[in-house]
Amino acid sequence: MKCRGCGAQIQHENQRKPGYVPLEVFQKRRAEGKDILCQRCFRMRHYGKLESVKITNDFAKRLSKLVRKFEVIVWVLDISDFEGSYDPLLAEILKDLNKIIVVNKIDLLPKAVTIREIKSWVEERLKGQRFRDVYLTSAAKNYGTRSLLRALSLYENVIFVGMTNVGKSSIFQKLTGVDVNVTPFPGTTLDLIKATVKNTDIFDTPGIFSNRRIIDFLEPGSQKKISQKSLSRMTFKPQKGQTIFIGGLCRLDFSFDTELPPIFQIFASESVKFHVTSTSKADNLHVKQYGRLLVPPFKPKELSMDSLNWKEEEFELNTGEELAIAGLGWLSVRRGPFKAKVKTINDVIVKKRKALVNPYRGGMRGG
Repeated sequence: MKCRGCGAQIQHENQRKPGYVPLEVFQKRRAEGKDILCQRCFRMRHYGKLESVKITNDFAKRLSKLVRKFEVIVWVLDISDFEGSYDPLLAEILKDLNKIIVVNKIDLLPKAVTIREIKSWVEERLKGQRFRDVYLTSAAKNYGTRSLLRALSLYENVIFVGMTNVGKSSIFQKLTGVDVNVTPFPGTTLDLIKATVKNTDIFDTPGIFSNRRIIDFLEPGSQKKISQKSLSRMTFKPQKGQTIFIGGLCRLDFSFDTELPPIFQIFASESVKFHVTSTSKADNLHVKQYGRLLVPPFKPKELSMDSLNWKEEEFELNTGEELAIAGLGWLSVRRGPFKAKVKTINDVIVKKRKALVNPYRGGMRGG
């Protein structure tokens, strides 16, 4: 049996997959002769809430067909988790399509980083993508939404896309300011939320998760703790034989040949705890304090260490470079060179990049 709202095959096992209906709800509605809607469609229809979907090859094909029906695509990225929101598969789907880039959460960056510098850095990172313009926004501070709305008013229909926790739906609501309608889009299993502003129809889509970000592995409550907190920043000057944990899901070991130790800053949500220990004690500490002192995860049973596949990668880092861990945070080098060995969940994106934040600047934008 298929969902009457989106066409997904009804299933009762996995809430995160399309077509999920609790078995008792399914049996009750079927006995009453009522239409069977999956949980996602039911929530969209009755509460105007879009459930997230997993980016798979099948979903990618449907999304690719869907977005081509619109004049312009609004791709929302998160500046505080650029590598996680710039998902490789989604980037490939949108590569040659007509789109506007919206970079949200700029209020989280240090105040000294100028708007021009942020935009220039983003445009450099987007080389190879076709886009009309880049708009910097803060849904939390209501910054940049007016200029974005003026740009969208030039079109009859636009569609918003993006990963979960980037603030896509918050921007959509800031722009429209009206009650939304859930609209099943013909020929797809992807429902949309529609709002009309003057002569422009604006459509929102479910947020996408990919399991390429640490936040994707956490329970919804823990995701909320991370995504709704401000960024913290801490400066480190590790000695030889020291290890730094960024929560329980990322471990950093260091090696260097210089007399002076490296200096770097780590940016992450205020909910993420940093901890320095000796490398000789790191394995034991990780097991004992995982989900306790070392958070996220915020409970040991939320995400068992034994249930995860772990990987190790080593990077050579120098001054003016950053190392980003998708869905968690990034390390910004003030003094190098040094080597950093990263242990984290397999498939999570770990990327060395040109620095977004000048490591010698102070102050956090927006307080």
